Amino acid sequence: MRAAQPDVRARIDAVWDRLSPAERRVAAVVRHDPELLLVGTSGRLAAESGTSKATVSRVVRSLGFQDAAEARQNLMTARGTGLPWVAEDAAHVDQRVVESRNLDAGFASLARADRPRLARRIIRAHRVLVVGERAAHAVALQLRAQLAQVRGDVRVGPAPGQRLGEEIADLDRRDLVVIVTVRRHAAGVDRLVRYCSGTGADVVVLGDPTAAVIAAPAATTILVPVDAPAAFDSMAAMFAVVAAIANDVYEASGPAGRARVDGVARAYDALSELADV
Repeated sequence: MRAAQPDVRARIDAVWDRLSPAERRVAAVVRHDPELLLVGTSGRLAAESGTSKATVSRVVRSLGFQDAAEARQNLMTARGTGLPWVAEDAAHVDQRVVESRNLDAGFASLARADRPRLARRIIRAHRVLVVGERAAHAVALQLRAQLAQVRGDVRVGPAPGQRLGEEIADLDRRDLVVIVTVRRHAAGVDRLVRYCSGTGADVVVLGDPTAAVIAAPAATTILVPVDAPAAFDSMAAMFAVVAAIANDVYEASGPAGRARVDGVARAYDALSELADV
């Protein structure tokens, strides 16, 4: 019996680093909605991604298909196994399998970002700004909360009642900015990435694969799938990657990081901020 072919999202993850910027735009659209390969034309996919039919054809071949017809046949076979590309398949999909695939892809992307070096960059930055809006805000809050245990001057933006302009007006090359964004991205996040990169700040984009194009100007991109077999995205893998980044920073911070953790604990005690349970 022939082994099952890898699904389209796994194929995209495997070849992502070899794709050109234009091809990545196509791949990001397909990864977000593989059904476009099944029901859409090359022209529609080119229009959705802002590229050309020739670029779509190159991506199809890069994914290991001879042509669009073979890609559609592969998708039809995959749909028969219950892969979660449409809502009516949700009842037949094991969410644990989907989460496992999300985790594998997210940690592979984090590894490509050079985890030890990323931790050192976060430690050495003069200040760290973590930005996240809409669904990304909870992830940004978690990352900020964990990093603030290990080093000082970690901010989250936008602050309540503020706009991002106040947060980024005085960025410079000593600073590091983490921009968290997931699909149905907040308007203007692409401009934010470009602006922060233009200040000389060290910019990291943490997002799902649809953020690939948005992240192009950033120094580092970490792409974590948020796929789920039902109506709502799952942020489980995203939070796992955030924990991994924070733990890397803690380990790399050495005595200074441990001293910071102890200082925070003493401040908690002095203010009686945490209950003993």
